[in-house]
Amino acid sequence: MATMTYRFAHRLVPSPASAAPPAPVDERPRIAVVGAAGATGQHAVRQALALGHRVTALVAEPARWALAHDALEVVHADPLAPASLRGVLEGHDAVLCMVGHKPESREARAALQRRTPPQAAQATRHLVAAMAEAGVARLVLMGAAGVGNSVAAGTLGLGRWLHWLLPEVMADKERQEALVRGSALRWTVLRPARLSHAPSGADLHVGENLRWGWRAIPREDLAALMVRLATDTASVGKVLTVA
Repeated sequence: MATMTYRFAHRLVPSPASAAPPAPVDERPRIAVVGAAGATGQHAVRQALALGHRVTALVAEPARWALAHDALEVVHADPLAPASLRGVLEGHDAVLCMVGHKPESREARAALQRRTPPQAAQATRHLVAAMAEAGVARLVLMGAAGVGNSVAAGTLGLGRWLHWLLPEVMADKERQEALVRGSALRWTVLRPARLSHAPSGADLHVGENLRWGWRAIPREDLAALMVRLATDTASVGKVLTVA
């Protein structure tokens, strides 16, 4: 019977001590802020960074953005231009939506002088579609008091008064909230009353079907609440009034 001989070259096997350690996994939450250049959005970016989150700020005009941070990425993206959202949201744990009825860019704001209808619902429709495409499920939306069943909860008929005074804006906010609540996302909707630039530190009353009035809510406090809710599972599927 024929025999065959094999000769193997001697291989050096590195000891565990000399092996390169695996790259550390960054487990910090990654939050995208849509409407980051707005008054409330800027607070949200700062609040999220202060909590140690990784933050992506979606802005229509990056050249006008001033804040820099090692954990901050600034991206040129406008929810009114759905193509700009492609490839931006992948890998995020949550999205904070703070788009208002006014567009962010100067060019788009100039169009308001030509009576352009409010565009929060349109921007949110594009955002919801982009999140579904990117596989991101968690959304916290900054809506408005006076929407849905909170109309009747406004003191002294304030909810009905807002619909009479701002019919297009409130109808747009109704559509915006309906889009989110009808989606398959893991959403939370906040309905803040009047927002202000007052210093933070207010006692916020947050809950479902709360009575609300004309009390001002500091934008910084609302932003801090939204950042906390981004990683809070107990609030999923809830509509919360902030008063």
